[in-house]
Amino acid sequence: MSDIAFAQSNISINGGYLQSIFYSTQQKSDYYYSFSPYHSYHVNVTYKENVFQLAPNMRLGVQLEWKQQAQWIYREDVVATQKTAYGFRYDIRSVNLYLFPEIAVGEKVKFTFSGGPDFQFVCQTKAKGKQVEVVAGEDNKTTELSDVRSKDISGFCFGLKLCLGVEIHLYKGLSLCFYNAYAAGLTSFNGNLKNKLNFFNGLDLQLGGGLSYCFNHKDWFSKKSKKY
Repeated sequence: MSDIAFAQSNISINGGYLQSIFYSTQQKSDYYYSFSPYHSYHVNVTYKENVFQLAPNMRLGVQLEWKQQAQWIYREDVVATQKTAYGFRYDIRSVNLYLFPEIAVGEKVKFTFSGGPDFQFVCQTKAKGKQVEVVAGEDNKTTELSDVRSKDISGFCFGLKLCLGVEIHLYKGLSLCFYNAYAAGLTSFNGNLKNKLNFFNGLDLQLGGGLSYCFNHKDWFSKKSKKY
């Protein structure tokens, strides 16, 4: 058989913490006044293929990820003696496809570095918080907000992602993995926010971990092949 029939592959299931910083070419607009990071999460499935015949310690990988970017947004509308203040959590839920080469160095403990394009498709945006109306001489009126805002952000955007990680061998082909990743949007989200802010996207910080399994390709054809 050829060598490629014995190449190693690695599949992992991961998840963890996500913090996003939204940014725009306009620091302030008539639509939203300020953005503050809010804690959120991500989960992903990653497949990697060893390609040592191309370069030592190299893998090629693909990752499918679900993430929820979140910000706390504050806005004020002032008309004469009336002020309406909005404070709410704003979530962007999306599916992401990350394609990358990776360098993996080590044996029982492997240190990894990868980088490549990150394609994002927005599935849903949602606002949840409070609206407070302040009128001179009257009691404040508070309204709860919970609204799916499909027209704010939609469609595809493109970015770059970098990831540093470590894989700790546990037993046979099973390993524990931890990583720190950064993803930056390079093209603008589409929708109403783009119209108001000219450019709108996010910079993500991810801290996560999971379990990975390494297998030999021959396992698909023979149960007697060696696991490692």
